[in-house]
Amino acid sequence: MYVPKHFEENRDDEINRIIENFPLATLVVNSKNGLIANHLPLLINKSSNNKIELIGHIAKANSLYREIEDNHDVLVIFRSEDAYISPNWYPSRNKNREHVPTWNYQAVHFYGHISFSKEKKFLLKTLEKLTKVFEKNTYNKGDWNINNVSSSFMTAMLNEIVGFRIVVSRTIAKSKLSQNREKEDINNVYKELKNNGFEYIANSMKKL
Repeated sequence: MYVPKHFEENRDDEINRIIENFPLATLVVNSKNGLIANHLPLLINKSSNNKIELIGHIAKANSLYREIEDNHDVLVIFRSEDAYISPNWYPSRNKNREHVPTWNYQAVHFYGHISFSKEKKFLLKTLEKLTKVFEKNTYNKGDWNINNVSSSFMTAMLNEIVGFRIVVSRTIAKSKLSQNREKEDINNVYKELKNNGFEYIANSMKKL
């Protein structure tokens, strides 16, 4: 990913915010049959040796785990809300300055090594973490809960998935949020984004 200095994102809290709000990642691998991309919800997990890990699972019917071996290099991409930025949004154009359209977005790239597991303990732990995080905003008493699933049904489901962890070796993050513009342009881009319903990316600009 091309990241000019003024668009570098080095804030851990902002990187985590992107992942928490947009957890559906793109997992890219170069397999023996060529490039493969899968779209999967993933969570950040701190390992016992304090390394950053990503955890998730795939269906056994997904050939990914048969096409690559443990410790294979992978790329994981998270991307937040994005928006087209019109030159009409720059007040400075009224000062006889020329501008071109662009696109604002945030993205996080994790490079690492993947390993797979069919171990029941690992699968259950992964599912519990995933459902705990993703159900927290919708959970009400009596709603679906992993602990209420029958053991026979859970066993059947576990037999149909493969868990994995990715140990992260390198992180590159980018927040392209009009930082290279004049203050009046930045302020108006923020206003236009808010007015057009792009709340998340507008708020990201305010956090700079």
